[in-house]
Amino acid sequence: MEPIPVGPPEKPGTLVFLPGTGRPNPGFTDQIREQAALVPGLSDYGVLAVDWAAAAPDEVSFVPALPPRYLADDPPGVSDASMALALFGMDLGAADPLQRAASADAPPGRPDTAFLGETLQDLVLGAVTNAGIRHRIRLTDAAGSFFSKIAFYLRHGPAARAGIAETLRSLDQDAPVVLFGHSLGSVAAVDLLSSPEVRELRVDLLVTVGSPAPWFYLLDALAYLGPTRSGPGPAVPWLNFWDERDLLSFCAERVFAGREVNVTDSEVESGKPFPESHTAYFTDPRVYRLLWENLQEARGTASGNGTGR
Repeated sequence: MEPIPVGPPEKPGTLVFLPGTGRPNPGFTDQIREQAALVPGLSDYGVLAVDWAAAAPDEVSFVPALPPRYLADDPPGVSDASMALALFGMDLGAADPLQRAASADAPPGRPDTAFLGETLQDLVLGAVTNAGIRHRIRLTDAAGSFFSKIAFYLRHGPAARAGIAETLRSLDQDAPVVLFGHSLGSVAAVDLLSSPEVRELRVDLLVTVGSPAPWFYLLDALAYLGPTRSGPGPAVPWLNFWDERDLLSFCAERVFAGREVNVTDSEVESGKPFPESHTAYFTDPRVYRLLWENLQEARGTASGNGTGR
């Protein structure tokens, strides 16, 4: 009996990483590469980070826009959202009205009614404001670093997506491609895969972690897709990871129901405080195991070259 001919083994594919800041972080890229290497089948895949915000300014000082009292202060040497929130929280937790509410005889989280009303509201908001004033430079620096990326993408989204598309076209079209978007990078990924030119691109699986894309959709802030717009969403299988402790992650299944979008939500339980929870996906082995399982399923059901189109 003649042996059954067997085709060549499938070439290892590529995980195209779209970082949330738009600028590749070598640490995160290394974490993705290390975790992928532990999954049989995924271990030979390359990891390619795309600098989709290369044209964005590196550093922006917001001090000149703050009230004059801050001009004499030295801005913090390190822009760190975690440190900003920690210092703010420590200062706020020591505030007198909050200590009084916590020491009340009422059950935790349910202050006595004597503390409720406008008086307590003014006391608490006053404590929040005072703590914010004391740490405003660091808080503004941390928040500005985040919002500056959103501002850049909203203004330069077409150019950012064009750069991502160029990277995808440069890949071996005979090997699988996973588009792996984090945070704002996931918004860019959803926008790109909802665009008219997506038919020219090979993407076998979309993976999003810590994604605000469902929120952007409800705000009608995505490039091609919105509650009142009839354009198609990503036609490739989509795996969306969220963490209850990640305050910037959102669920997609209910949001995109009825839009012919093949999206599956999967919960991650990092146990990390925010904002560390926003990047904890990169070191979670389950993310990569499910990624591989969903990629295998997508490759088994995709037609032709695996674009899903």
